[in-house]
Amino acid sequence: MERAHIGLGANEGDRLETLSAALRDVDALPETAVIAVSRIYESESWPDPDDPPFANGVAVIDTGLAADVLLDALQDIERTHGREPAPAGAPRPVDLDILLMGDEEWESERLTIPHPRLLERDFVIAPLLEVDPLVSQPDGTPIEADRVRYGRVMRVLGALPGFESITRDIEHADRHASDEWVEVAVAGETGRGEGFPAVGVALMFERSVLDGEGIPYVWDPYPPEQFANPYGIKPLFRLLVPVSLAEKAKYVLAAAAAAPPVFDEDAETG
Repeated sequence: MERAHIGLGANEGDRLETLSAALRDVDALPETAVIAVSRIYESESWPDPDDPPFANGVAVIDTGLAADVLLDALQDIERTHGREPAPAGAPRPVDLDILLMGDEEWESERLTIPHPRLLERDFVIAPLLEVDPLVSQPDGTPIEADRVRYGRVMRVLGALPGFESITRDIEHADRHASDEWVEVAVAGETGRGEGFPAVGVALMFERSVLDGEGIPYVWDPYPPEQFANPYGIKPLFRLLVPVSLAEKAKYVLAAAAAAPPVFDEDAETG
C-alpha cells in the first residue's frame, strides 16, 4: 500500500457537493481508502482572478494502485462529474490531482510526481500542511509555505460534507497554529501493535494523559477509533504535539507508562 496526497478543486456548480461525491468515488476504488481530509478552502481563481473562486482541499489516501493506474481512475471520476476537455486554467466542476505518492517520483507526458507546481500554490499548501503537518518531498525535504506565489486563499469553507469524521482535528491544531508539530506516540503496523483495538487501547491511554495535562495534540492521519477499512489496510497512527511542549509531553507519557497499575479491591472481591 502507498500513501498518496490528492488535491481537490472545483469552481463550477455546487462545489462542495461535487467534491464530496468525487471523493466518495475515490474511496470506492479498488484497494483504496480515504483516510483523512483537510477542511475546504476558498481561493482566488488562478491564473485568471476574474473566474469564479475555487473550493480546494487535500485528501490523504492509502492505495494499492500504481500511480498511472490511479491517474486513470481519477480522470474517469472527473469525467463522471462533468469535467470536459478545456484549456489549462479554465473553470471546471472538479479537479483531482496526485500531489505526492509516498517517496515515488514520476516524470512523463501524462504524470509528474511530485506535482510540478505543488510548492507555489497557496490553495494546495494550506490544506496540505493542515491535513499532514509533517509531509515531505520524496527526498525527505520538509514541505513549507515559503515558496507560495499564486492562488491566494481567501477563507475557510469548512469540512467536506460526508467526511467530517476524518477531517483534521482543527479544535486542537488551531490553538498552536504557528507552532511546529512533533511526534510523541506512534502505533500501528510498525509500532506496538497491529490494528485496532491493540493500537487504539495504547493511544487512547496516551491521549487521556495529554488531555489530563492540558497538552494540545493532533492525530496523523486520524483517531484510531475512526479506523474502518474493508481492504485490510494496516495504517500507522501518530500523536503529534507542538514542539514547544514536546519534552513535557514525553515526560508525562513516560511517567504514566511507568506507574504501577491501580487495582480496585472492591471490584476484585465483589
